[in-house]
Amino acid sequence: MNTFFTPDLIFFVLVAAFLIIRLRSVLGRRTGNEKRPKDIFMYQDTVLGSGKKKTISEKEDIKEKSFDESLSKNKVNLKKGTALEKIYYFDQTFSTKKFLAGAKNAYQQIINSYANGEINKIKYLLDSKVFSTFSNEIKSRVKKKYTLEHTLISIKSAAVEKIYVKSSIADIVVKFVSEQVNLLKNKDGKVLKGNDEYIENHTNYWTFSKDLKSNDPNWKLIVTKAE
Repeated sequence: MNTFFTPDLIFFVLVAAFLIIRLRSVLGRRTGNEKRPKDIFMYQDTVLGSGKKKTISEKEDIKEKSFDESLSKNKVNLKKGTALEKIYYFDQTFSTKKFLAGAKNAYQQIINSYANGEINKIKYLLDSKVFSTFSNEIKSRVKKKYTLEHTLISIKSAAVEKIYVKSSIADIVVKFVSEQVNLLKNKDGKVLKGNDEYIENHTNYWTFSKDLKSNDPNWKLIVTKAE
């Protein structure tokens, strides 16, 4: 009499079970505690256009360290505390040094993507209104068959100008001073704006915002202003 469980079938079942056990041991299982994707605001602080790392001064390092220690010993009053204290209340890993390192990287990525017409690549770093504005400007440029050649020579400085915290929403205004070369050309390659014979100094005030209760590690650009 024929039977469903033939010797060959039993052999293949045992092999399949063995392979499943091996895969689980190698790949592991999701526990909900996996590492988040890399946060752009956690990258090393570098100066664009050179291979040298830029570090904050010893005085600034000591000042920030003492600030963090004082917060760890005292409870923060969300109504009377400073803006930095309120941010630290929600995120005890926050530091202005780390934030500015990420802000520089965001600045570089955003302006490069804008110039190349690849704004979708950094959509996650932009507020919906800023994204819409940048997208419309890129579409207008494409329609006119213009090209924008952009070179960011260096970020000379980046400093926190103001910090606002309302409820769990934090806004940080950063002043960027950079050296750039920007050439707007028509379809024939004629320069309409800019000059490739000298480097322009740019001063920009960008406001980054974040809901401190959110699991999203990135700050979004909500306002841009040029001086």
